[in-house]
Amino acid sequence: MLTTNKPDWVRQPYLGIFRPSFCGPPQKEGCFFMCLKELRDEFLYDCECRHLAKGSLRNYRASTRFLLEFLERKQITELENVRPRHLRDLMKEKQDAGNTPRYINDLLKVWRTWFNYLVEEGYLEERDNPAKKVKPLRQPRTIIDTFTAAEMKRMIQFYDGKDFLEVRNKTIIMLLFDTGMRCNEMILMEPEDIKPDYILVKHGKGGKERVVPKSPALSKQLIKYCALRDGYRKECPPCHRNLFLSKTGKPLTDEAVARMLKHAAEEVGVSSSVRVSPHTCRHTFAQMQLKNGLDLYSVSRLMGHVNIMITQRYLLGIKDKDIVDRGTQTSPLMNL
Repeated sequence: MLTTNKPDWVRQPYLGIFRPSFCGPPQKEGCFFMCLKELRDEFLYDCECRHLAKGSLRNYRASTRFLLEFLERKQITELENVRPRHLRDLMKEKQDAGNTPRYINDLLKVWRTWFNYLVEEGYLEERDNPAKKVKPLRQPRTIIDTFTAAEMKRMIQFYDGKDFLEVRNKTIIMLLFDTGMRCNEMILMEPEDIKPDYILVKHGKGGKERVVPKSPALSKQLIKYCALRDGYRKECPPCHRNLFLSKTGKPLTDEAVARMLKHAAEEVGVSSSVRVSPHTCRHTFAQMQLKNGLDLYSVSRLMGHVNIMITQRYLLGIKDKDIVDRGTQTSPLMNL
């Protein structure tokens, strides 16, 4: 067992991670804030163990840091003194600073996740969870512009070379559009995850596994890429099992994938109203599946959503004309 020169009230071993103690010497002012920082470190470590995306980890670090700094300014020294009004006050402060309701609600989501973790780990009673009674701000519904079918086709055709990187980039774009996978799920894929009729997503959000189908076109492209990848591995043997590798044999990053997509979009003239990102590819997948007649429940399963209410957001982006056209095709009279 690891040893430390710090007294027992500062650190206590717990499941391989040093769990901080809230009690500490009662007379030591400011001990709570120090302990809360250690709880934050444990929470972030748990997030890393669950293979959250790097972007998510950055968001969690920043959001929890804002809350810690706010509590320190308010001289909150004990966990039991943290109240819902403190979170509301910080939300109001962010709102007065010009931040959008969506941004502030995203902060609240992280705080809820953190306090829920503290409840699960036994640091906090459920009834004392300060985030439980804080409601998110009302925010306008935003419709995300997605790629058109023509734009998708042009982006896929843009990387049409024969070398490793060109084939890799084309395969990534096809996979994002064809499966609706999250960027981090794609980055963590291994060759063994590709099955004859589907792809196994082992690192889904919340650590959940699921399967997604792959079209014959994607299957053919994956075979081509894997053959090139095997040859590339012999020339530059990497120590990573990831399916998609950089030119130096390392796993890709979220930023690298985003840059690759943006470059293709700029070159083929994607509309400026579209926010080019892997997540927009995911939105495009969901909307096209719904427009093509796949039911909402099935789309929710393919997307890896915890409940169908999340998937319903994608219905907002479907234009009235598409709904009318689809309604005509499925008309009871037209299908007698």
